[in-house]
Amino acid sequence: FQDTHVTATTSGNGHVVLCDVTGWAHLISRSWEVTSFKAYELTVTLAQQLPHDPYLVTIGDDEAGVLPLIKVWDWSRRDRHGNPTCTRVSRAVPSHMKPTPATALAVHENKNLLAVGFLDGSVSLFRGDIARQRSGKMRTLPDSGTSPITALAFKGADKLYVVSRAAVCVVWLGVERCVTLDCMGAAPACAVLADNQRLTIANNEALYVYTTEGRGPCYALEGEKVRLDWFRSYLVITTNEKPSKSTASTSTAPVPKSHQITILDIQNKFIVFLKTFEEIDAVLTEWGSFYILTKNKEMIYLEEKDLQSKLTLLFKKNLYDVAIRIASSQHYDEAGLTEIYKQYGDHLYSKGDLKGAIEQYVKTIGWLETSYVIRKYLESRHLEPLVQYLEELHKKKGCATEDHTTLLLTCYMKIDQHDHQGKLKEFINSKDKAIDFDVDVAIKVMRQVSVDDALALAANYKRHDWYLKMMLEDKKDCRRALDYMVELEFEDADMYMKKYGHRLIQHEPEESTNFLKLLCTDYKPRSKPLVDEASLSGGTVRPPAFALPDDYIHMFLANSERLIDFLEHMIKTQDDCSKLVYDALIEHYIHVWAKSPESEKKEYEEKILGVLKNPEANYDKDQTLIICQMLGFQAGVLYLYEENKLWRAQVAVHLRSGDSEAALSVCRRRGALCPALWLDVLAAAPPPQALPELLNVIANEKLLSPILVVDCLANTPTYTLGDVRKYLTDVLKSEAEVISREQELASKYRSESSRMKEQARALQEQPVVLQASRCAVCNKPLELPTMHFLCQHSFHQSCFTTYAESESECLVCASGRRRSDAQPHAAEALHARLHNEHDPYAVVSEYYGRGLFNKVTVVTENETVEPPAPAGPAQPTPPAPTPAPAAQPYGPGAEAKLRLQEGQSKQIFMPNTTKQVAPKGTTVVPMPEGRMRVIEQQRYSSSLEASLNKLEPVHKPSPYSSPISAKKRIEENQRSLGVSPVVQNNISSAISNGAGKNPFEEDTYDEAKNPFAEEATEPTNPFSEDDDYDSNYNPFS
Repeated sequence: FQDTHVTATTSGNGHVVLCDVTGWAHLISRSWEVTSFKAYELTVTLAQQLPHDPYLVTIGDDEAGVLPLIKVWDWSRRDRHGNPTCTRVSRAVPSHMKPTPATALAVHENKNLLAVGFLDGSVSLFRGDIARQRSGKMRTLPDSGTSPITALAFKGADKLYVVSRAAVCVVWLGVERCVTLDCMGAAPACAVLADNQRLTIANNEALYVYTTEGRGPCYALEGEKVRLDWFRSYLVITTNEKPSKSTASTSTAPVPKSHQITILDIQNKFIVFLKTFEEIDAVLTEWGSFYILTKNKEMIYLEEKDLQSKLTLLFKKNLYDVAIRIASSQHYDEAGLTEIYKQYGDHLYSKGDLKGAIEQYVKTIGWLETSYVIRKYLESRHLEPLVQYLEELHKKKGCATEDHTTLLLTCYMKIDQHDHQGKLKEFINSKDKAIDFDVDVAIKVMRQVSVDDALALAANYKRHDWYLKMMLEDKKDCRRALDYMVELEFEDADMYMKKYGHRLIQHEPEESTNFLKLLCTDYKPRSKPLVDEASLSGGTVRPPAFALPDDYIHMFLANSERLIDFLEHMIKTQDDCSKLVYDALIEHYIHVWAKSPESEKKEYEEKILGVLKNPEANYDKDQTLIICQMLGFQAGVLYLYEENKLWRAQVAVHLRSGDSEAALSVCRRRGALCPALWLDVLAAAPPPQALPELLNVIANEKLLSPILVVDCLANTPTYTLGDVRKYLTDVLKSEAEVISREQELASKYRSESSRMKEQARALQEQPVVLQASRCAVCNKPLELPTMHFLCQHSFHQSCFTTYAESESECLVCASGRRRSDAQPHAAEALHARLHNEHDPYAVVSEYYGRGLFNKVTVVTENETVEPPAPAGPAQPTPPAPTPAPAAQPYGPGAEAKLRLQEGQSKQIFMPNTTKQVAPKGTTVVPMPEGRMRVIEQQRYSSSLEASLNKLEPVHKPSPYSSPISAKKRIEENQRSLGVSPVVQNNISSAISNGAGKNPFEEDTYDEAKNPFAEEATEPTNPFSEDDDYDSNYNPFS
């Protein structure tokens, strides 16, 4: 590059770009490989490399006298010659559309904004993707002025800094509004955007910093500025070096031009580098390094020293303040900064600047050992800097110890003694607690010097425990301690009264008791208003706060009168006092009663009994009874015996005191519940006038045998025979009556036994004639097979097997001897099961599943009876026949009744009837002939009793039903039909008188309706006459 005249330089994305006057662009990589390509035919004016993308934007001329061209190069893509690809070519058009040189270029990092400044002061803005051809449009910004544009810089995507020779402006791109920040411009290359935030420009007098709001700080730096660059946190300023006067006067040859590089640390306001070089073409910052390109094409590399080397150089020059600023800006660790502060403090201390040194030592708190600083100032006897250090030490939480607080207070006291500054008083009265110290330690130290000051400090910082402790122990002023406690909040007052209440009650019993009454009811601090402002404004009302009196009872053990006063107040004001309160009140009542004179005992006795008889009094009766027994309070003992139903003990108390009449009164009241009371009185040898009543009760209630009564009375020598004459006479009479009754019963039992033996002998030796002609169950004529019992009751075998519970017992006699338990009512049984079962829904489901909620009717020939509901699912009654039409008691209706009685649900098909159509999905069951015969026999029976009775088919008992005797079933049938026993007997006699009448001999008989008419004449009838039949073989003929 020796013969190259550089016109534009830029860097970014790992490359450095140099453009020359001949239109060539040179890309230099980090390995110093150079790629050169022809960018323009004439020259390259401006160039900018994007920092994070491989795009290079250049402005130059391909021909003279026309608008300059904007070209975008993508050096990540190469053409066939190895040169970067040009992705976009467009004209840089100024406001008046005339050929004008471009003087400034700015490209945003998002690749969507591009600004070009021209020599005539106009600024064109391109919006769109800069890497695409014909993407977006170029537009001229208004109000940019007429002065040549020297620099452009984007701040974000909505603001553009515009620097011209005459002004500094900021353009708001959203509304395209231009705001002038300053009427002073800058030369080309003398403006840079520092930290991507602030615009910095340079002129011959100073450096100026601008924000979007206006001008900021400025830095005075004289010299003709050539260019301005930014590297990390440094501002690189290039100025023209002025030739010295001696050289200019002695030599006529042209002096070679030279530039001076000044590197300014903006943050620390410190010049870190200053050196003069030959004429400089460019300053390059890339790869984290700093390079200077001179006119002679020399590349000079400047290396920044490490932080430790910088600090060492500054320490040698005693520039500790600069070293601190640089270390802080470089985020130096705390330990390193502390060491710098320490060295700076030592330096100032050695120079005699004690106050300056203590300011540096204060910054080391938390890292440097405090004894290092304290020893220095204790030796020099300079207390004020030491107080400053200790105060700062107390402001840092956790750094000050008790010794530091003690030392600080000691210094305060010494300063006050010499200078009378009142430091200690100021320290005590400070309410904002600017110095964070251990208040407890301060009070402890102040207590040794001045108790009053310690009390003031404790009151100021609300150390209630210390205040009360010093007031009671040092001042021994219980009244002031109570006055202080009245001002406290409820929680604090409750806590400290529990702690110091015993001493306060001992010295100030009346005031302490009044305070406890207030504390245990509705406590409010004395200084607070009675009504809170929150409740007046409609806010949340504070719930009443009160302490438990149980916690303070033990404090009054040495003063029963004050305790009684306190507990009486609590019982009056509170309805829910604990058992301990009542127990303590009763106990101290009894103690005071025992010590009182006879004139005052009656009053306390009434108080004690009033509490005992109060139904709302929650006291322990057993404990109270023991106390009454220990202190001899007999009225309380008797009352508690009565309450605890200890009547025998109550009688014993009366007997021990010799009051037999009171004992007898207890026996009269409680003798029915506890008969042993009479015996206790008898054993205690009552007076003779009480014997008649006593012996009368014992004899009537048979509490004790007469021999034992006589033996008990014989042990008392004061009793005479006249006292017990009536009792003995009554006893002998009653014994004689008992003997006579027993003799009569014995003769009666002997006669009954002999009669029963005669009956048994007659049954064994003499025949028994069975004359019953009707069944005792169905009351129909007996037909073989039959069963006969010696009790003269006979049954059909079918009836007996249906209803009998045992084969060896008569149904009628067994029902008379045995009492069956009455079945519970259905509704009661259901409610009982629902109440007792764990899952009531399962019970209801079981009832529905068994059909026990269905309405069942019993059908007879004359009427329909509604039977009661079943008792429960465990014992259902046999199902009753379903209703049938009265005109057709036989046929399909009768079959349905029988099917329902047997618990079947199949469809019945009957022959010899009109055509039946079975419903879809049902089973057709033909009716057997035997069942039809039974139906016909029941339909055409001539018996009046059969017409009155309910149709009761023979069926097997259900396993869920309880057995019922036949007699009971007959009685139930009669009751269901409304037939009384007298009517039933009359009907039976009528049947017996007209038993031979044939009901089929009537003229109204229709032979066609008899289903058995055709079968009666058939030769195959097994019941027809047989020639071989012999009547001799029939025992019933």
